[in-house]
Amino acid sequence: MNSNFEKVSDEEILDRVNDSEDNFIERKHAGVKKAEIRRTLVAFANSVPEELYAFLFIGIKNDGEVQGVPNPDKVQKTVREIADECYPKLEYFIRVLNISNVKVVAVGVKSSSNRPHFSGPAFVRIGSESVEASDKIYEELIASRNSKCGEILRHKGETVTVVARKILGNPKTLGIPRIFETHECRIESCDAHILHLYELSTGNHYSEPIDIVTINRDNEMRRMMIEIG
Repeated sequence: MNSNFEKVSDEEILDRVNDSEDNFIERKHAGVKKAEIRRTLVAFANSVPEELYAFLFIGIKNDGEVQGVPNPDKVQKTVREIADECYPKLEYFIRVLNISNVKVVAVGVKSSSNRPHFSGPAFVRIGSESVEASDKIYEELIASRNSKCGEILRHKGETVTVVARKILGNPKTLGIPRIFETHECRIESCDAHILHLYELSTGNHYSEPIDIVTINRDNEMRRMMIEIG
């Protein structure tokens, strides 16, 4: 959860209670099923515009009738458990509001820069096991949709020929357009923005913007060639 949510007052939330149900407001009765809560939270995180909040009110019927919840603490615990199962983690907060002398649980969900979110973790195979994808692996899975990143990631951990028309890890060029340096590197990782390399001869780690990377083939060494600059 995010401390910025403290800036959202109860009055602001109450003002949203009577808004027409739209993309950013959802009302559910006290007996709402966990699957409905999970679906709503994930949909909010994937859809609400930047800097805005979406609200799920539990204890208010779809027609606006305030029903309340008999055990607000239990509802809050259930929401937290559901939110923690979503992946990547959601930015949300929970408030208990007093409306018409009954308790209603409000769940605020903020726009997310980590979308898309899913109602459960992603899994990958490591050796003979199926394990939850780490944040880094998850980012690589998303990046693999990009044709350039996807091709590079298929060679992750392999040694490649790097032809650099600039100083590796430095924005400076080599001065003369036709001058270049050849390096033998191992691909460490790649995302939609940055390629990470490990140079075998020096033990140095380098990062380069993906938009100045071109994929080629080193026919002599029979391996991938990456041109930079």
